Amino acid sequence: MIEFKVPDLGENIDSAEVLKVLVSEGDTVEAEQPVLELETDKAAFEVPTEHAGTVTKVHIKPGDSIAVGQTALTIEAGEGAGAGKPAADKPAAAPAAPAEAKPDGAAERPDGERDREREA
Repeated sequence: MIEFKVPDLGENIDSAEVLKVLVSEGDTVEAEQPVLELETDKAAFEVPTEHAGTVTKVHIKPGDSIAVGQTALTIEAGEGAGAGKPAADKPAAAPAAPAEAKPDGAAERPDGERDREREA
């Protein structure tokens, strides 16, 4: 079990108000996914989790005041929970980008000579 605690919120900020809890018990979360929306006297912002897994307990609710270091969620880390899908998406998305980046439809040679041939 992983305890997701409120991270450091900046200089001289010890607590914040919970505006929204963006996940519920039983939800699967991925690393870097926003899980809370907090507000300090300076700003409102989303807080992402560093962990992937399943939310087993939500310890806070909207309107609560929460301190830096206080446990907000308990997450059960699953084997590759939430990590498999992004890894599968990245290789498929990467090759498509270069092909779409050629609006003139001209083929580029493997040695990168395309632009030099047009200048000659």
